[in-house]
Amino acid sequence: MSRLVSALQFSAGPRTLLRRFLRVPLRLQTYANLLYLSVQFPLGITYAVALPLGFGLGIGLSVILVGLPILVVTLLGVRELTALERYAADRLLVVDVHAGEADVPSLADPVDHLKHTLTSLSTWKGVVFLLSKVLVGTAAFTLLVFLGAVSLSLLLVPLYYRSVNVGVRPVSGEVNAEPSVEFALQTWEIGLTIPFRLTTWYVTTLPEALAVSAFGLVATLVSLHVCNVAARAAGWYASLLVGGTDRSAIRRIVDA
Repeated sequence: MSRLVSALQFSAGPRTLLRRFLRVPLRLQTYANLLYLSVQFPLGITYAVALPLGFGLGIGLSVILVGLPILVVTLLGVRELTALERYAADRLLVVDVHAGEADVPSLADPVDHLKHTLTSLSTWKGVVFLLSKVLVGTAAFTLLVFLGAVSLSLLLVPLYYRSVNVGVRPVSGEVNAEPSVEFALQTWEIGLTIPFRLTTWYVTTLPEALAVSAFGLVATLVSLHVCNVAARAAGWYASLLVGGTDRSAIRRIVDA
């Protein structure tokens, strides 16, 4: 899915930038990005378990020939999953993850198709991409949980501030400081001391809770923008590794 970002976006005025910042929850692309990021972790865990298991059994049992079919099925599965990943990134994200135009032998010619599977760079790029999904998924999961927890906890403060202590507390407890500045001019000395105390503050009234909730709304908007940037980075990574890889063999049969 090719979407070109206009150079006008980078030269927009403050009012236009503010409008884009506030409209992020109204864009369908935001939720497509969140959907893509949210499935990365379970998919990454699945690939991290299934692929080593398939290759391990295939290689380990190949000495008695039983492992060869397992190895072939694993490689064919990698190619189909790579095509599915490329399609998902192309459809959901603001990237162009196009399929390759190579002439791939049909499954009706199993010998040539298997030879192409073993020698094609698309297969091994897919292996690397699928195995690396566990790292991408872990990063996406951590980001979503952290941003979601912080944003929602601030946004929903008016609902629970009476039953839970909500506030700010210095890590080392109450802090007292008296920074001072002294100036010497010939026989005169001028000193300026500003004492201050940093202590714990709790939300105790509804206006304070609403103020924190307003800050949580801003944090939510910022979090959505951060997720959009993360999804764009994930799309760039997908484009780098699986862009131009072979089309799905099953899809070619269905479309024929």
